[in-house]
Formats: sequence, C-alpha cells, structure tokens
Amino acid sequence: MRRSRVIILIVLVIVIITAAITFLLSKKGAEEPPIVIPDNTENPFTGKMLPPDKEIIKRQMVGHLGDGGTITETPRFNIYYFAPDVFQVEIKITNIADVRDEAITWFKDKGFSENDICKLPVTFYLNPEVARKLEGSGVSFNTLPDFCR
Repeated sequence: MRRSRVIILIVLVIVIITAAITFLLSKKGAEEPPIVIPDNTENPFTGKMLPPDKEIIKRQMVGHLGDGGTITETPRFNIYYFAPDVFQVEIKITNIADVRDEAITWFKDKGFSENDICKLPVTFYLNPEVARKLEGSGVSFNTLPDFCR
C-alpha cells in the first residue's frame, strides 16, 4: 500500500514537471520578437541616420525583401530596394520631372520627410529605353531628388 502511494506520487510529480516544461516552451515560441533598432542606424552610403520611427517604417517596408527586390511597380516608375540601404527609382517614361515628383510623393505617403528621403537614400535612374529616347536631347538628369543637393 505504501509502495503504491510512492509510485503515484512520483507519477504525479513527473506529470506536473512535464506540463510545466511544455507550458513554458509553448509560451516562448508564441511571442513575436519586437523590432529592435540598433543605436547606430546610420546609412553606410550617406553617413546619415534616420530617426528611430522612420527606421521602423523603412524596415517594415523592406523587411520581407531580404537582400533586395521590387517595392512597387507602376506604369511610370518602379521602386527597388538593395541591401543594406539603397532605394532606386527606375523612371519608365520621358516626363522625368512628373515621375520624380510622383515617386517622392510615394515615399512621403509612407511617412518619410524630404530629409528622410535624402537619408535613405533615394536615387533615380532612367530605364534604357527612356535613356535612348532622351539621348542627344539636351535634357539634364540628376540622380538625386532636387532637395537632396
């Protein structure tokens, strides 16, 4: 009789320990890791730092892309991201000024100021077809937004 009580007690202790371990392990995996922003969020290309709230917006925008990829595609422009911190806008039509303004508005709509856009940095380039159309036309083209000069 005494031996059966000891066995029952041992089994109960093992069940309780197993339940506690299972509970703790299930809680550990269920938590979403917080977004951690390092103290130094300086862009390696511009040497400028985004404010922490803008760094969060940037990471949410490009986090799923890994080393790079297409952020958005429109008939007039595409926006690409390349790690660690390069944003390139491909201009797909010859009306450069309007497209640049549209792309800048796209970034502003995401929550970035002009200063933030310079710090990302955002650069522009002409796709090959547009470059051929404008060749010899005397049109000057700057790869940076006008306010980043």
